Amino acid sequence: MHYQLIAHRGYSAVAPENTLASFRAAIEQKVWGVEFDIHPSVEGVPIVIHDHTLDRTTNQTGKVRDQTVSQLQSLDAGTWFNSQFASETLPTLQEVVNLFAPTSICLLIEVKTPSHWSSQAINNLIQILESMRDRCLILCFDHEFLHYLQQVSPRFACGYGVKNITYYSLDYVTTLSSTFPVILPHFSLITENPLTTQYLMEAGYELIPWTVDESSIALQLFKQGIVKIITNNLLKS
Repeated sequence: MHYQLIAHRGYSAVAPENTLASFRAAIEQKVWGVEFDIHPSVEGVPIVIHDHTLDRTTNQTGKVRDQTVSQLQSLDAGTWFNSQFASETLPTLQEVVNLFAPTSICLLIEVKTPSHWSSQAINNLIQILESMRDRCLILCFDHEFLHYLQQVSPRFACGYGVKNITYYSLDYVTTLSSTFPVILPHFSLITENPLTTQYLMEAGYELIPWTVDESSIALQLFKQGIVKIITNNLLKS
């Protein structure tokens, strides 16, 4: 059995999520891909962090978009996980691209809170990723944002995130442009709706489920024809 594992926010089971430490740990595991999240700083620079606030994963509070890059990179983004990671800060997207450039690992980049992204921030995103365009998949749960992104830069591959059954239906998915050949549903939508799953796959959509941390669930997905999975623990357990 061969899975193509995608490290969720880096290898977040052993290092603080969305930090260079977690990405380096993922590289050591020879994963197929790495998924992470981005928000814009006040200047419109893409910063790698999951939440729109700093509270959970740094030693500061407030909104990411209200801070400068300098302020964001002065924060401690590791101690909340373990004191040995106290030197970790919030990386910029450019720093993450630089880290992965020498590898063959694919990047799945989720754009968070798309309403906060100015045209300048989107341009920054596109420019930074251009050198790795063939290894990038830009994700979002807002399909209108993805349509806009495709108009601005149609050469980038996009993937549409799906959280609930309302958007994992035959009627809804067929309204999506074929521009989004990749759909990223919660794994339960795939396992609990086998007919929809079969239809989507036969229609040419690639399904990449999140977040799969149990081998039994991975096996069930594999039997349904799913080989790429997003996971925190890389199924070590």
